[in-house]
Amino acid sequence: MNNNISPHFYVLATFSVVAATLLLFENYGFREEYFYIPIFVLAIIYGIINFIRQQQGLSEFTIATKIHIPTLFKKAIARYVVWFIFIYIAYLFFDFVPYYSSNNYRPNQLFFDYFLNIYLIVGLPYFLLTGIFKASRVEDYYDPAIRVIHMLKQVLIRALRGDNTKSIFRVFRKRYNRKVLLNFVMRTYFIPVMVVQLYSNISLSMLYTSTEFSTHQFLIILYWLAAVLWIADILNASLSYCIESRWMENRTRSIDMTFGGWAVCLFCYAPLNMATGYIFPFAPNVVTDNPTQLVYDNLAFLYTIKIIELVVLVAHIYTDISLGPSVANITLKKLQTKGFYGIIRHPGTTFKLLFWLIQSCFYKSFWSIKYIVGYSMWFTIYILRALTEERHLNQHEEYQEYKKKVKYRFIPKIF
Repeated sequence: MNNNISPHFYVLATFSVVAATLLLFENYGFREEYFYIPIFVLAIIYGIINFIRQQQGLSEFTIATKIHIPTLFKKAIARYVVWFIFIYIAYLFFDFVPYYSSNNYRPNQLFFDYFLNIYLIVGLPYFLLTGIFKASRVEDYYDPAIRVIHMLKQVLIRALRGDNTKSIFRVFRKRYNRKVLLNFVMRTYFIPVMVVQLYSNISLSMLYTSTEFSTHQFLIILYWLAAVLWIADILNASLSYCIESRWMENRTRSIDMTFGGWAVCLFCYAPLNMATGYIFPFAPNVVTDNPTQLVYDNLAFLYTIKIIELVVLVAHIYTDISLGPSVANITLKKLQTKGFYGIIRHPGTTFKLLFWLIQSCFYKSFWSIKYIVGYSMWFTIYILRALTEERHLNQHEEYQEYKKKVKYRFIPKIF
């Protein structure tokens, strides 16, 4: 736990990739079919730094040193085939389900189309290199492909010996097998959300630079900065959901298996958040660029609010990115104990709720029963998310030790 990568590195790496991406698109034009490339570039950077740390003895990753060539190829081919099936099923699912095949989710379709083609070429070499440099019995236990192969073998053995249907499907009820299957469900839900947001924010930032900057409006500059910040945040999250790899040391180690944990999380993200927002009006919906809607009608006051928003957003994005490729809802990958996480246990929740409050509370419309109750309920949902997350993480001794060192959840010395 003391050997964690510094959050400063994760932030620097992510923003470097974002800057390079925007410069390339600005100079050569925004080609929408290439919007996903930053995900792979960031993955390569994280993989390299973890490999360097492994060589220096700073990684907790356990490596098996003996390599048996026939076994290496056998395992690599098996994993290649299993992951190809997973990716192809996801590709078909997102292509044929009406909700995801709509124009709103076209970036997700583009991503899986290109991801599948890239995987066909580099997948097998990747698994061979992983078997040479990252072979690990410990990691084999957490590898979803190996777990699925094991499940299918157990199903086949039981079917061939004539077991009844109940006995055959009991394989999928084993606790760790259920965790693996739930992980696929979780990633199926979140990958489209992140990929579409990444595309949207890259497109928005390019729109600002190509057309809006010519007006030299101060608000446009602030909006562009916010779009860039969200690109960095969503880029890192997209990587975490799309790619779990031994090279990045971000394999899911456990997943929340309670209905409450899933409910309070999923209802914060599309498409289920539409239902949440309908019942509990979302306070930032009151935000406009019109100063007359503020509690104090003044353009300078509007600029001041937007600057404060941006400062809080920087803290929020820094907190999210400091988790690196281990950021993901409902799961535990690797703990971060440095940066804001060395002060409070849920800085992401604190800054997000503060950001929404500052964003909306200076507007007259906010001060109505509708939006005050709405914000209060979203506040409650996010607090519940943090509490259900802790209930899940408490199963791990390292998190219990972390709680002893970082005693406060949301506000230092207070809460």
